[in-house]
Amino acid sequence: MTTTTPRISSHPARAFWAVLGIGTAIDITAGWLLRQPGYSPQARVLFALLPIPMNLVLVALIVRRIRQLDEFLRRVHLEAVAIAFLLSGVAVFIYGYLQQAQVVHPLNFGIVWIFMVVFYGIGYVIAARHYR
Repeated sequence: MTTTTPRISSHPARAFWAVLGIGTAIDITAGWLLRQPGYSPQARVLFALLPIPMNLVLVALIVRRIRQLDEFLRRVHLEAVAIAFLLSGVAVFIYGYLQQAQVVHPLNFGIVWIFMVVFYGIGYVIAARHYR
């Protein structure tokens, strides 16, 4: 008697990594273009908005993947996102106060992204432990 195990498609994972890679390249290119002198204000606005479409596609892929999870994992991710959102807000406020105290440089979007990723990880661990 042979049993077959269902094969999990790696298509969603490949799509995620492809969109993430392309989106990262667009983000880096937009940042580089914005640091270059000589462009008109209209061109600079276009460069600043350039990453939006691919970032929205990335958000859609992540939301679609979360919707495919069972109810338990959705709840864990929801709590992790809520914790990350709130902790990121607190961190940005504290950073702003430190900036007013002139002990840190102006806030960089990369720092905010790092805050969100780290806090999401912390939130996930907290939520997963809560439901053990």
